[in-house]
Amino acid sequence: MIASYWPWAAAAAPLAFAAFLLLQRSRRRRDEALAWLRGVRSVISDDPDAAIAALSAAARLGSAEAIDTYLALGALFRRTGDLSRAVRLHRNMLVYPGLDPGRLAEVERELAEDYRRSGMFAEAAELLERRAGTDPAAAELLREVFADQGRWREASEVQARIAGPGQDPVGAHLLAAASRRALTSSPSEARALAIRGLDSDPASPDALLALAEAEGAAGRSAEALRAFARALEVDPRAEVLSWPALERIADREGALELLAARLEAVPRDAALHMLQGRVLHAAGRNGEAMEAFRRALVLDDRGEVTVAMRDLLRSVDAPGPDDLAARHDLLVAALMKRARSPRCSRCGAEASQRQWRCGRCGAFDPHR
Repeated sequence: MIASYWPWAAAAAPLAFAAFLLLQRSRRRRDEALAWLRGVRSVISDDPDAAIAALSAAARLGSAEAIDTYLALGALFRRTGDLSRAVRLHRNMLVYPGLDPGRLAEVERELAEDYRRSGMFAEAAELLERRAGTDPAAAELLREVFADQGRWREASEVQARIAGPGQDPVGAHLLAAASRRALTSSPSEARALAIRGLDSDPASPDALLALAEAEGAAGRSAEALRAFARALEVDPRAEVLSWPALERIADREGALELLAARLEAVPRDAALHMLQGRVLHAAGRNGEAMEAFRRALVLDDRGEVTVAMRDLLRSVDAPGPDDLAARHDLLVAALMKRARSPRCSRCGAEASQRQWRCGRCGAFDPHR
């Protein structure tokens, strides 16, 4: 009787084993889903420690999606500032025997980003340069690595390959920065770089102001004032960033006339009043400068000029006896007025004042 059950048992064994495997796979998938869910919830609730623990558990499951899990985990390490762990993780992934060759470039970019955030620019560039010709994402990251180092010309060359022919606002920014870097050694070279920036984007306020700086450094005040005026016409938000160009222009009266004409059109422009105060101060007309600064503070309804004014009043030369009280009152008023520093529209990083490029994520024109 017992012997008659053996054929049935033998036939049922593979089915039982298959059911066992399906159950194990189902449990693994369930565990993986739960781990991912815990990780996502932790990230959304901004609990990085819990997110790291949950994603680590998902990665250990060894599923086909483990590479995605490791990449997510590495990005989270980077986000929380744990760069050494991010570097170790991505280095280990590069020697992982199960890594799909098609994903090698992605892992190398992640490692290059780790190096960049760690200040290991040479290592980041070495990883990226061999792929930049065929991988647009690697080329973009290489451009950012060069820009972080102030290697603006090399960054602009990479950007030219990325953008190709036609208008290129990012290239204009990079050439404007290269122009400013060359200004102290060669105003003529700085001018040529600024003009190249305008070739990339004729309406770039950054390149126009770089040209104004170069013309001013070469003693061509009329040309500098024309470039300066054009920059403010194409983008009035550039006013807060325009003082380095205006400072280079030796014709103070011409600059004051230009600002007065613009103030006649927009009399409540706080940034223009601040610029007027700076030119007056540079011309030695300190009493008038203090009045212009006061008007700028009163009219500033966004807080950006107030933040810039605080930095200005802390950094300018010590006032003389006649200006001490006025300077003190102005600084107190600037400190007491409510103001919020600008934030990058892409990554949310706060800056002490408006900048052409976000110091954290590298975005240009970040403060909208």
